[in-house]
Amino acid sequence: MNLVKTALTYVAIFCAGALTSVACSTVEFGNPSFRCNPSTPGGGECPDEEVCCSDDPATTQGRLPNYFNGKNDAKYGVPIFSGANNPLSSSGMCVATDGVDSPFTTGCPVPCNPTWDVGKRDAICGSGATCCQMQELDPIKDCVLDPMTNKWRAVNGGDIGQPPVGLTTWGVTHTTNQDPVGEFCTLFATSGNTLPLDKAARDDCYKQLTVANQRGFCYSGCPCIEDVCAQKNPGFVPTCLGGGQAPVTTM
Repeated sequence: MNLVKTALTYVAIFCAGALTSVACSTVEFGNPSFRCNPSTPGGGECPDEEVCCSDDPATTQGRLPNYFNGKNDAKYGVPIFSGANNPLSSSGMCVATDGVDSPFTTGCPVPCNPTWDVGKRDAICGSGATCCQMQELDPIKDCVLDPMTNKWRAVNGGDIGQPPVGLTTWGVTHTTNQDPVGEFCTLFATSGNTLPLDKAARDDCYKQLTVANQRGFCYSGCPCIEDVCAQKNPGFVPTCLGGGQAPVTTM
């Protein structure tokens, strides 16, 4: 068992999300505890009393996940790596789910994207809640120099491609990237290998892949985490005041 303890300090409250506006359940301090891989059968990395929960809200066509309404329209779509598709995620946290107000049969907290604007965050986490990043980016491996802006930023699935067009080939090039070899995008695009490959669905899945800055859980409060990719740009202005932000775990 290879456990990586989180060093983050959160307000020990999970929020169930927009279904109940803001429904926050008090849980024990230090929950979630360890990083894990939800695709591992039985969530083998987690202690017996905890569930390996995906922290990735990525959704088809870049839409919001339909956790609460089941819609498949211009705004909401099917979550690729969370909810019912929790086992397709390679990114997650061990969570003691007792006392967590959850919309999922797993009891897992609601995944969200810390880079969402307020409208999107409120639609999923509920008004008054926030979205907390679970893992820090690797400043060496998870950042790319954007040729359009000439600035450093976190890499994402839209950057995948062979040079000189693409900025990354994904795989082991990065540290915190979801689905490094694309196996779970393929499973998603074949309905678990039960249907012929839907290439459009697989390619869209690739575009929705992220690194750690776009994955998290809905919380009542969380520590400030600097954008370590943006820190590499000249003139960077820190967003975390006082230099007191907690260190973050990496896998």
